[in-house]
Amino acid sequence: MTITRNQWLQIIGIVFGAIVASSALWTQLFGATTAQTIISVTGFLTTVLSGITYVLTGQGQQIRDVANMPGVDTITVNSSANKTLATAAVDQSQDKVVPSAAAANTVQATAKGN
Repeated sequence: MTITRNQWLQIIGIVFGAIVASSALWTQLFGATTAQTIISVTGFLTTVLSGITYVLTGQGQQIRDVANMPGVDTITVNSSANKTLATAAVDQSQDKVVPSAAAANTVQATAKGN
């Protein structure tokens, strides 16, 4: 099983959450001052990690991740695409995400925000 970057971020988030939730244990093991430091730092890191994960798991990144998966030849986008998907479909550097022939004009207009 291959663990993706996003899955690693989630695993780290789970560990940080468990550390924060075990504040009583840390107090028993290290004393109140050290426990407070552990919880504060871990709480801060959890917030930062959540923000990074939010950015990296947005729709645009998901499209790129799927396009880069082994076994994916082409993602064909139709006229129902939103701006994010349409932008990926008309991006010349993204050769695996393309508009369908029938929807090319609509996808191009959606990508431009029309």
